[in-house]
Amino acid sequence: MTTESKATTAPEVDENLLQHENMVFFKYVTISHPETLARFTNDLEIMKQQAKRILELNQRIQSTLTSGEKDALSKVRDTELASFNEKDELFAKVYGFKVDNVAMRPHFVQNTEIQLLSPVNDEQIAEFRKNPNFKETDILARGNQKMLSLCKMTGDHIPLFERNAQIVAAQQQALIQLRAADQQATDADAKKRIADEIAKITEILTKNAEELNKTYGIFTNNIVFDVLVAKFWVALTQEELKAYFERKQADKAASAPAAAIEAPKADKKNDKK
Repeated sequence: MTTESKATTAPEVDENLLQHENMVFFKYVTISHPETLARFTNDLEIMKQQAKRILELNQRIQSTLTSGEKDALSKVRDTELASFNEKDELFAKVYGFKVDNVAMRPHFVQNTEIQLLSPVNDEQIAEFRKNPNFKETDILARGNQKMLSLCKMTGDHIPLFERNAQIVAAQQQALIQLRAADQQATDADAKKRIADEIAKITEILTKNAEELNKTYGIFTNNIVFDVLVAKFWVALTQEELKAYFERKQADKAASAPAAAIEAPKADKKNDKK
């Protein structure tokens, strides 16, 4: 007796959807250039702030008692709304969607590929060139600043690395501020408290920096994050998610090849002799 083994297929992964904080997010756009991402982030923030002002004006209109105040606020709101709609049309032409659809719902930018840079001067570059493994392509220009490319990172570990690096950067900044405070302090007790705090932060910073270096193989006192690829995700409602799956199933059915229809076979007849 033989048993047939059934091949198990892995569940289909939808790259356009992401589950995050008990919500399902849809990938609205992928941006793959640092300058484009910076412009997108800035444009989106400006539009969100204007949308927020319009919402606040609507709330004030609803709560205002006198008709004169309502009329005055309505005119301001209408001017803001006309400006917003005009800019939103341009935003959609550039990025493929309108801010009006996403401004008031959960959304976030997810960095999926980053490059770590460190500012360098000409003297440092001259020292790097003495190393036979040095590559000129590792020196990049960012505005008027020259940067050394340290490494590139991709994948799910980017958020953890960014968080750890931010902690280290915050501790470094705290250390700078404490040393400045120590320079200005004249009271012996105050200087003792500052010295104790400096020692404590220095110990923690050293451990965190060593862990960062051990885990990722890189550490510098001045890391610059250069985002190479990022995705913009927006939360979907249950109705939108249902409609998305329905459209996907319809598209799959429409694109499926038609079943081959076998032509009927002619009956074989024996020739009588």
